[in-house]
Amino acid sequence: MARILFVDDDILTLETYEKIVSYFGHEAVLADSGAKAVKLARECSVDLILVDRQLQDMDGFQILKQIRALDVPLEIPIVMVSASHEVFADRAVAEGAQEYVSKPLLTDDLLQLIEKYASG
Repeated sequence: MARILFVDDDILTLETYEKIVSYFGHEAVLADSGAKAVKLARECSVDLILVDRQLQDMDGFQILKQIRALDVPLEIPIVMVSASHEVFADRAVAEGAQEYVSKPLLTDDLLQLIEKYASG
């Protein structure tokens, strides 16, 4: 079982992610703001973090930078998710994300990410 931190300011998206991963036996930790994401990354043990590129209180790059600055293991993979296609992919990886994927994130795509980064 993997524990995944999902970061998105769209509550419906978070609830959808939670239902999908729960159905497949994983646990979702949900953050609807960048500030909450950083707090949860500090306090919770997770196997994978999926961060939306654009939230209302900060962007995914700020979240990525703040999480990477915490005393959390650097090996925790962070995947940036965005509807902005590939425009920011190189920057996301350069700033510490393992991967950049486009929305909508379909069930099979989500399960592949969990298998790739959180199964070990």
